[in-house]
Amino acid sequence: MKSNETTPLPVVVVDDDQEMLQVYRALLQGHGIGPVLTFDEGEALIPYLRRNEAALVVLDLALPNIGGGELLPRLVEEFPHLPVLIITGLTEVGQAVSCMRAGACDYLLKPIDNALFLAAIERALGPSEDESRLRMRRMPFPDLVTEDRQMLRLMKRAQAVSHSGQPVLITGETGVGKELFAEAVHRCSGKKGSLVTVNVAGLDDAVFSDTLFGHRKGAFTSAQENREGLIRKAAGGTLFLDEIGDLREGAQVKLLRLIQEHEYLPLGCDVAAKTDAGIVVATNRDLKALLEMGKLREDLYYRLSCHRLHIPPLRERQGDIPLLLEHFVTLASRQMGKKRPWYPSGLPRLLQQYHFPGNVRELQAMVYDAVALHEKGPLSLAAFRSNMSTPSGRGLTVEGHEVVTVIFNGFPSIKEAQSHLISEALRMSNGNQGEAASMLGISRQALNNRLRRKSV
Repeated sequence: MKSNETTPLPVVVVDDDQEMLQVYRALLQGHGIGPVLTFDEGEALIPYLRRNEAALVVLDLALPNIGGGELLPRLVEEFPHLPVLIITGLTEVGQAVSCMRAGACDYLLKPIDNALFLAAIERALGPSEDESRLRMRRMPFPDLVTEDRQMLRLMKRAQAVSHSGQPVLITGETGVGKELFAEAVHRCSGKKGSLVTVNVAGLDDAVFSDTLFGHRKGAFTSAQENREGLIRKAAGGTLFLDEIGDLREGAQVKLLRLIQEHEYLPLGCDVAAKTDAGIVVATNRDLKALLEMGKLREDLYYRLSCHRLHIPPLRERQGDIPLLLEHFVTLASRQMGKKRPWYPSGLPRLLQQYHFPGNVRELQAMVYDAVALHEKGPLSLAAFRSNMSTPSGRGLTVEGHEVVTVIFNGFPSIKEAQSHLISEALRMSNGNQGEAASMLGISRQALNNRLRRKSV
């Protein structure tokens, strides 16, 4: 929870019920959220905010003289970066939905559930700067967002092997962050030169040699002048060869010599040049399988396998998904010049059910797309669902009708399917009907109507 040190601006609560104001104050301060300022009517709120800053406004819709529904558009217009949480009774659900469309960050129904209230407050306030820094800025991995034990062990191993002078092999699926680990190995090595990245996929022997080693004037017909290869640019630094699993056989021989002898031959030159560049290679392919198929030299395979860092896919470290979601929402908002939007608490759970074939890169693309399309209210769950490659969320290998019959022990009626979807949405949203309705693609009022019919 937030503390007075991490949230110095007050949380302002507006409610005409003095007893409830005391409850709100005690609840918030008891969980380290404060200071808390209270108003029992709405007329003094805007004059106060014109003179003072606030972290959040908790606004009851039913107020004397000027109601919360009337105050909200004025707050949104004058203080667009100030989150407003609406408190309302069941009879005002339709008005609360209108408030969400007008710019409120969330709404809760009376009687207020303490746990849901505190969760909504935390979402509205967002992560503190200290919390974000502690969990997202782990030097020398400044861009690696993780609290996963496998990843933390891998980071420690990367630091340990960076000084050995031997090549470092980074493996893992597309999008897991192999480039970030390559940058970290270079940073940990203490080398003063640059990190030079080369994607070697599809390069034939000649292009590989010319790109890495360069050539001398006259080495071939179009060689009108000397060319300095990228290995020269990596002097005193690190050469990072990406997609090494696609390297052709002729180029493999030259790479092996570079690793073993620390020397290479520029095209058209008879004298070998020396290099002190460190070597990091990465691939999303199974090198052992390539070796067995005769597509990878055995001597190169064992030279590359000295220090191996295998990065687990995102589906094996689902605890990182909420952290990555927070990180990318903040990053995307900043880069697009937008106010940072909030998102339903059901979104991390929805994402944790997805198998992410594109891993972290796919999650980042989803978030950027959702933030780009966002206008007001919470980030749309539908925007994320539309970018998921399989509707089932985990890429089940059975056919769609088999999944249905397994879940329902036979083909369900529409009523049974509807009841199941509502129950699952409520479970995923921890009973928050607003979030459940958003996940189902219906209004809060429509969900309430269905729940009433179900209970009759």
